[in-house]
Amino acid sequence: MTKQIIKITDSRAVLKRRPAYVGHLPQNEQYKVDAGTEYEIQSYAYADSAGDFDEHIKFALKEGNLGGFNTWYIYNRFAEVLSDGEVVYPIEEQTAAQILEITQDTVIKRRPVPVEELTEEEIFKVSKGMTFDLHSYAYADASGSLQGHIRFAINNPEQYIRGISLWHVSDQQAQVKFDDRVVYPIPAAAPAAAMAAASPAAAPKTFSGKEIKLAGNRGTVYSDQPIIPNGSFTWGEATHNCTRLPQTAEHVENMVKLATQLEKARQQIGKPFRITSWYRPEPFNSKAGGARRSQHLAGGAVDIVVQGYMGADLAKMLVGWWPGGLGIYAGNRRHILHLDVGVKRKWGF
Repeated sequence: MTKQIIKITDSRAVLKRRPAYVGHLPQNEQYKVDAGTEYEIQSYAYADSAGDFDEHIKFALKEGNLGGFNTWYIYNRFAEVLSDGEVVYPIEEQTAAQILEITQDTVIKRRPVPVEELTEEEIFKVSKGMTFDLHSYAYADASGSLQGHIRFAINNPEQYIRGISLWHVSDQQAQVKFDDRVVYPIPAAAPAAAMAAASPAAAPKTFSGKEIKLAGNRGTVYSDQPIIPNGSFTWGEATHNCTRLPQTAEHVENMVKLATQLEKARQQIGKPFRITSWYRPEPFNSKAGGARRSQHLAGGAVDIVVQGYMGADLAKMLVGWWPGGLGIYAGNRRHILHLDVGVKRKWGF
């Protein structure tokens, strides 16, 4: 019989009665657990008919209870589900982290209103370059706009400001980044790559980008050169502007294979793809909070954004033919779609 375990992986973990930020829950709805703790479970879920659990895992203990309850939630970056010893959840990049970066000297606020309307206790000075690991962020609430502000919840208690996680900052003075790329405010889509020469080996060099020597004696390419001749995706996009050069011939092959499928997807969608993350060898994958078995490690996965679409919209358009992994994110990453050239599978929708 299959044995399912939920294993706590982070010392900051707290079990919750509801899938909400822990700072918003009373003590009787929390249960502190230690990293390394394991519980045998009857079942688990990350969504129901009403939608996802805001990046939480819901689980039911197989026997007994904790604090008088059998069913709990836990933030999905702080735990993993194992089935007969193999990790089955979270899948791929659902654990990846996002960062808020302050782009100019400013103040963060308890409320999204002009600073003149706030008391001294409701503001805190921050300097350009400061960063915060995020639990979540938003740029609108149920009533609509946050008046040009980003609402953010700090993930690490050690970074809390005056013991408080939830703050606001002007979206002109901060940005949210994932894998060192800005994901909010959403940048304008980059223009399509320049057309490659029909016969690169015989034609004079037509690219002006940085030079990249490919592993496995695959020759030299340039950052502004399409991976696939006449294609839309460049070696610069795949290698994070040449800062992550392919380490093996297999990684090069994965990039080519993925770019080939991405061209088909882009033709179907008919709009530019903005790459938020592609090749992430170590230590970059760990720095981004990526999954330990991530396809990004070997150049075989990409996260994309297409203006005007949610990740679920794109996933439903591609799921019928995409040959590898296809998944969507929860919470404030709903606009991102994950695609890879691993085994065929899907998640999140």
